[in-house]
Amino acid sequence: MVSVQRAKVEEAPEIKQALRETWLDTYSSCIPQDVIQRVTTLWHSPQLLASEIQNPKVFFGVAKDENNAILGLATARKRSADLVAVARLYVKPHYQRQGIGSQLLEASIIAFPGARRVRLEVEEQNEKGLSFYRKQGFKAISRHEERVEDITLTVIAMEKQLP
Repeated sequence: MVSVQRAKVEEAPEIKQALRETWLDTYSSCIPQDVIQRVTTLWHSPQLLASEIQNPKVFFGVAKDENNAILGLATARKRSADLVAVARLYVKPHYQRQGIGSQLLEASIIAFPGARRVRLEVEEQNEKGLSFYRKQGFKAISRHEERVEDITLTVIAMEKQLP
């Protein structure tokens, strides 16, 4: 049984570890491991994660199993009256393809009543992510390049209309 709930500040170290594990799985084919190590150290520091968790404008959700272990996470925020932006959605590799990502996405949308659109970005090389978002009804709306350290990635912006 998996439940999605708002993250707690004291969970920041476990969230950091989940992000490191998912980043290695997701990006090791297109980003060198030393770059992943630097990025996950800086971008996912417990202090930055705690700040995000405490931000009332951000939905920071975690998916947990019956033993309270974190299996995945998502962050989202309202960008305009009708637009929610999902900043990250990751599920640990061993738990993927079990509906956890769908639960996290749904919780991110529900956190912002009145939203009519959901937008996110996914790296073109992230085939699992692209496949997941397409199955969720997202459509590509634009592309741009983004630098991570000295690596250039093609990023696809995707959007989904809500009922």
